[in-house]
Amino acid sequence: MASGVGYRGTNRCFPFWEDFQQCYFSSTQKTRSDCVNAKEDYLEKHSSIKDDKGSATKLTESVRRWEASVLSSQQNLNDIVEIFGVAKGINDEAAFVAIGSLGRIYTALWAKGLITRHKDRENPASSKVSDWLRDNYNQYTDLLRTMIRNGEAAMQVAALKLSLQMLGKEGQNMTQLSGAYEFPNEGYLATLECVLDNSKASEHLLRTLADSYLNSYDDLRMYFYRDVAKILSPDYDPFKGSRRNGASSSASRASALLEGTEVFVQNAFTVMNMVRVMPKAEVAQLDSMWVSVPEGQKAEPAVLIPADHKKAFSEAWLALMRQPMTADVYKQILMILHKRIMPHMVDAKSLMDFLSNSYDAGGSVSLLALNGLFTLITDYNLNYPQFYEKLYALFDRNLFHVKYRARFFRLFDVFLGSSHLPAYLVAAFIKRIARLALSAPPSGAVIAIPVVYNLLKAHPRCMALIHRMPGYDDETGEETVIEGEDPYLADEPDLAKCMAIHSSLWEMETLQNHYYPNIATLAKIFSEPFHKPKFMLEDFLDHTYATFFESDSSRKLKKAPALAVQTPTTLLRAGDAIGEFLVL
Repeated sequence: MASGVGYRGTNRCFPFWEDFQQCYFSSTQKTRSDCVNAKEDYLEKHSSIKDDKGSATKLTESVRRWEASVLSSQQNLNDIVEIFGVAKGINDEAAFVAIGSLGRIYTALWAKGLITRHKDRENPASSKVSDWLRDNYNQYTDLLRTMIRNGEAAMQVAALKLSLQMLGKEGQNMTQLSGAYEFPNEGYLATLECVLDNSKASEHLLRTLADSYLNSYDDLRMYFYRDVAKILSPDYDPFKGSRRNGASSSASRASALLEGTEVFVQNAFTVMNMVRVMPKAEVAQLDSMWVSVPEGQKAEPAVLIPADHKKAFSEAWLALMRQPMTADVYKQILMILHKRIMPHMVDAKSLMDFLSNSYDAGGSVSLLALNGLFTLITDYNLNYPQFYEKLYALFDRNLFHVKYRARFFRLFDVFLGSSHLPAYLVAAFIKRIARLALSAPPSGAVIAIPVVYNLLKAHPRCMALIHRMPGYDDETGEETVIEGEDPYLADEPDLAKCMAIHSSLWEMETLQNHYYPNIATLAKIFSEPFHKPKFMLEDFLDHTYATFFESDSSRKLKKAPALAVQTPTTLLRAGDAIGEFLVL
């Protein structure tokens, strides 16, 4: 036999074949030629077709012939090595065929139980064959993971599917041998690490993992969450058990970890955001398994316990939120937190620190953290006494310019909707919004006016802000201006001390003279009786300069505007000043 290994045992060539195999499969594309001499010296037969000489058609035909021979008889197991040579060769088309061929071969070998390691005292030759096949199988899975890291999108997806297919067969074999549910999580974790810790991971690869597997199989999803939490744990060592030659220094390991964390977090969030199936409530619903649960198993496996699914889900998200991440990922997490994460966690209050720190960050991050923090306060009884003080601090000049202002004002309408809020607190927000509207762009002022109007309608105790009259001189009867003018203290962070309740909404009267006539007309509502219903805020939140321009340019005029300038008929008209200097 070429490798010195057959179904009936080994011969004198086996030690030499082991040396060659270790050299060949641990080498790279550039250094693999160093093993050619060893192959020519120790192998009893050689493949007549070389990657660098044969055409893709001949290689493909040879691969199919070797595959048929291996599947037809266990005495032809050595042909696996020939297929391996093509799979690691330079011909991409033939390599792709060889990879698929090896997948079919190992699927059949798992079904026959030939890859399982065992010590057979009666037949030690059979044990050696199983050990040899298992070593080759491990090299095949390593090759698939290398393809996931370095291949193109189509090759990455094909390698992922084959990797998970092999894990499914391996898990089924483990389950049959033990009589209880067994999941090959060691290989699954290594595969996930190749997918997620991969700067070249294509969107197609990540979507295939989420849609075709995690959304379809309960056990794959649960172990995915567990493995993400494990990889992101502080004590996880990605170099443990590595087959790299030489020991890595602590400095190089730390550098590799820092470089890979951002990539891993980005890819992990992308996949987790695509997972639409959340932990289920009933055991009967957990019935879609990649590795089947044996019937009659006494101890219930974790994959059938909904509480374990929720625990894995919670640990994965919490581990992800502890990592340094880009601003884009940070904001996307905050946007989906209250609807897609918090309802499915074991204890949503564990997000309190994350949300509190986000709320204190300022800017758009604080605006996005509001929703999750308010959900904790209302639904999970979180005590956050300074909520309105920090909300008041968010109202600055940038508020009407940020991207998420529509989302913020939708929440703000809910935050101040309670009739139990004190008048001084509501008055402070009304006055701050009105003051900011003076310097806001038209798209911001058009939001401020209906917001203030709705707050006054919901809190009648603040109506004094528009009914407060100026002082009068008793002798002359003329209006007088109190020294110090508006008592409102715009820079005072304490809502009870800002004196807003003692001020007036002169800002709304100023907006009645706004340069944009639509805003001036809208602001005149404060000079009319408050008989109109509350504004529908959604009608004002999405306005921009573009929508204003489109609205004004598409408006149909009832009649043409009158023009005071007559159309000239000559270059110079009588009475023009320039005519005194020019003689025509």
